Amino acid sequence: MGAGLTALGGVYGPLRLHRRQSLKQESEKLALWREAETARLLLIRVTSRAWLDALDRAVQELDACRPTDLERFDEETVRLGQEAYKAGIDLRDDSFELPRELSAPPRGAGEADVLAAGTRSRLLGHLRESNRLIRAELLRHSVGEGTLMHTVDPEVRATLERTREARAAVNSLLRARHGELNGDAQGVLEW
Repeated sequence: MGAGLTALGGVYGPLRLHRRQSLKQESEKLALWREAETARLLLIRVTSRAWLDALDRAVQELDACRPTDLERFDEETVRLGQEAYKAGIDLRDDSFELPRELSAPPRGAGEADVLAAGTRSRLLGHLRESNRLIRAELLRHSVGEGTLMHTVDPEVRATLERTREARAAVNSLLRARHGELNGDAQGVLEW
């Protein structure tokens, strides 16, 4: 009988140890995945916010009748746009789709392929449209620099407002997803 218990302990002990190690590895993998997913969620929030801020600054410059550097605007918005699109694509690749209500405008000449990767989110589409309209407004302003007064086209402001609304909607989805990842059923954790 003692030999049987010893044999059972010799088999059961290592099995139990292996099970604990396996559970620990699964737990660590899940924690790493949650951390990476949270980083991706934050990245789309940060990059879209940076792009929107750059567009807002350009409109403020127009409102103040300050001379604007179109080349600098283009460099900054192309870089920010690429970062935002890459973040959106990373989310899509992880089976989390941003809402598709407005297709992104077609890719222009000279833009990186990352912009043509097929992301058609409402937010990114609105950011692109706002970018296009503000760039046109900057061109119009630079042609008429001799005038002291320059009024920004109301469509530019309306498009920026739609972009802010789209960003707020996406933020709600991202916040809910973040809540799901971290065990908050309501998705209301602040982050």
